[in-house]
Amino acid sequence: MSNRNIPLDLMRTLAIVLMVIFHFIYDLRYFGWVNWDIPNGDGWRHFRYVILTLFFLCIGASLVYSHQDKFHFKSFFFRLGKVAIGAILITLMSLVMFAQQWVYFGVLQFIIVASLFGALFIYLPKISLITGISIIMIALLGWINKRWPFDYINDLLPDYTTDFVPLFPWLGVILLGITLGHNKAFNRKIFNESPLTNLLAKPGKHSLIIYLLHQPLMFALLTPIHWLLN
Repeated sequence: MSNRNIPLDLMRTLAIVLMVIFHFIYDLRYFGWVNWDIPNGDGWRHFRYVILTLFFLCIGASLVYSHQDKFHFKSFFFRLGKVAIGAILITLMSLVMFAQQWVYFGVLQFIIVASLFGALFIYLPKISLITGISIIMIALLGWINKRWPFDYINDLLPDYTTDFVPLFPWLGVILLGITLGHNKAFNRKIFNESPLTNLLAKPGKHSLIIYLLHQPLMFALLTPIHWLLN
């Protein structure tokens, strides 16, 4: 019997499945096979919000679940190191593939900053809830520029990037995830471990590697098809 939080892994798996679907449709548009307005059109933009919300709630809850007895500095920074390597790879790949729209603060870069910020709230679920709601409200009310603090160096950055995650409101979602992680119902073993739940939870246990590899693999599959058809 492992000590994994099955609901958390299943939630991550759902986010991964939705992400792969989203990026597959984006790739179809990239190769000119569909003309849907993804990722910024109505519906598609909100689809992305759902994916990010699931991922970031999981990250906040994972901080609590991983450090519920005490804060494990070594494992925390080891994990951040792996994310940082992934973030560098994503930036380098984007510079090669989308030189005018390269990624300077996408999902992985955000996760590094959000994890450091969220670590301050791991044992403060009520304060985390209040602060998280406040951050989200500040963003919804338009009290802060979406590109903050990068708006101070606009001249050094592309006008549009293929992946950008604003600190506001998404830091707030991380904090809501911390509050969720403290919820007894969420931590209760509502799913017994079984071959089925373990299978469904498996992608959620390997979310970083799937995040890094799924797009290169889909491009490797779709590019020869595009060449053959053209």
